[in-house]
Amino acid sequence: MTKSNIVTYPAVFHDNEVGGYTVTFPDIEDATTSGQTLGESLVNAAIVLGQTLHDQPTVLPSVTTITELMHQYPMAFIQFVAVDLNQVIARAVPTDQVDLQLIQ
Repeated sequence: MTKSNIVTYPAVFHDNEVGGYTVTFPDIEDATTSGQTLGESLVNAAIVLGQTLHDQPTVLPSVTTITELMHQYPMAFIQFVAVDLNQVIARAVPTDQVDLQLIQ
């Protein structure tokens, strides 16, 4: 059995202009995704977080507190997203489209 390597980062969910949500990780510059529903956005966020961090060097970015983010993004929904870096999906997920399809 593989040992787990679970990391957790806060994600900021913004309503986008065409419906759905755009998701950013303030602590991880290249981790951005979106989805038509909150649930789809959350699934896509976990996938993008895992793929982005899986390719990082051994030192992971520092985590900003939710309190700080609530002050920076008062109109956004903020949620912690956790992923096991040992279970990252190998396929890439498009991050520049609103109509993302869930990987099955």
